[in-house]
Amino acid sequence: MKYENPVIRGFNPDPSICRVGEDFYLATSTFEYFPGIPIFHSRNLVDWELIGHGISRPDQLTLSNEMPNALGLYAPTLRHHKGRFYLLCTNVSTRDYESGNFLLWTDDIHGEWSDPIWLDVPGIDPSLFIDDDGTVYYNGTHEEIYVCELDLETGQTGPRVNIWTGSGGRDPEGPHIYKKDGYYYLLLAEGGTTYEHMITMARSRHLTGPYESYAHNPVLTNRSLANEIRAVGHADLFQDQHGAWWSVCLGIRSLPAFPVRHNLGREVSLTPVTWEEGQWPVFGKNGTLETEIEAQLPAPRENKTEVRPASFNDLNWTYLFSKNDELIKVAQDGQLELLGNEANLASQKEMAWYGRRQEEFTFTATASLKLPELELNQEVGMTIFMNAKHHYNIAVKRLETGNVVFSNLQIGPLSGVQAQTAYTGESIILQISGTPKDYHMAYGTDLDNLTQLGQAEVKYLTTEVGGAFTGNFLALYASGNGQQSQTPVTVEWFTYQ
Repeated sequence: MKYENPVIRGFNPDPSICRVGEDFYLATSTFEYFPGIPIFHSRNLVDWELIGHGISRPDQLTLSNEMPNALGLYAPTLRHHKGRFYLLCTNVSTRDYESGNFLLWTDDIHGEWSDPIWLDVPGIDPSLFIDDDGTVYYNGTHEEIYVCELDLETGQTGPRVNIWTGSGGRDPEGPHIYKKDGYYYLLLAEGGTTYEHMITMARSRHLTGPYESYAHNPVLTNRSLANEIRAVGHADLFQDQHGAWWSVCLGIRSLPAFPVRHNLGREVSLTPVTWEEGQWPVFGKNGTLETEIEAQLPAPRENKTEVRPASFNDLNWTYLFSKNDELIKVAQDGQLELLGNEANLASQKEMAWYGRRQEEFTFTATASLKLPELELNQEVGMTIFMNAKHHYNIAVKRLETGNVVFSNLQIGPLSGVQAQTAYTGESIILQISGTPKDYHMAYGTDLDNLTQLGQAEVKYLTTEVGGAFTGNFLALYASGNGQQSQTPVTVEWFTYQ
């Protein structure tokens, strides 16, 4: 059976996976976006459904808004042990509120997760390993890869033991330990999470080492190849219920132009693994990840047509930094209400921003808005958003002369109105569409006859130009541009194709 990578599309980096019976569960990083740590479910490893989030309540922790795309929730590990699910993750912050590594648990993967149990261990990319005798170990990254015992109830940790420095690539991180055939296998990501990314392995007869580096490292990489998916790394290994081995990993789809750039963020891919007894595992096609793969999946593919839910209660919707029920509400009739505050898209602050991931290079996103009597400088619109310094918008704003609809480009420190025209209607349809080359912005009242108002190149909204660890979002937003708005704006519907 053939399937196509990535299997989870759009910004979803650092996948970690576990199996319970015939069910597979997968978690990814979210950085500054809330809710954090999405949890996906699948029976066949290819068709995934978002079922919840590890961080779903604002009182669980605070996400930093200090820098775009570089802080927040890093690289979770998801595991199941004795009927309970565990998540380990890192909250990276430059402020004094709680940051560092933490543990979450739940007995219901479809329900809420616990408050964080903060762990007194340094570094990032925490992992969990449970030995044959039931001893639980924390496996982390801090200059070197280390292990220490961990109490899952209290979060208490034992003395740390450094076990490996990697195979020689920069930034050894993302460790996971597996035990097979009397060996402890240590899986790492090296080379930095860009185009030199790779997966390496070492093994030892003893958990604390010494570890022998695989002579033919890396075991998985697409570096220096012209494959459609690049920057392959940060993997997790697992077995299906039939005994077959697999790996999930991150990778990027680069835009079809030179120089190489990407705008969708790091996505989840899947590859078969051959792991003979006593031998080193063989990932994919001789250690490379293919876009189209022929493999026997653990369960049949789902024969259904993808439908984009129209509900604003859909789990795919995301807030920037935190959930604020005063600024963003889903009304009883299912419509969305946005109330602008002092912040705007360039301010890197909490605001009325409600978005979902761009999943393909070519797409169309459309929204219908009711316009109240806007206050001076009140603004409402749609944005294709990489971060506070890189985004394109189409919006309605109140000026002293009346309402205008305009397109605006923010490219680094440069911001300007590309086009603007007076608008007197009581409602408006806004649209942003994308191709691998350009984003287009349009407006009107007739969905079949919209007027284009702006166009801008995709390359300025790519990680290589203005990003770091995330991908682009399509978001509905409202702003008071320096003052708190008094009247919310209603979004009647939104579609993404």
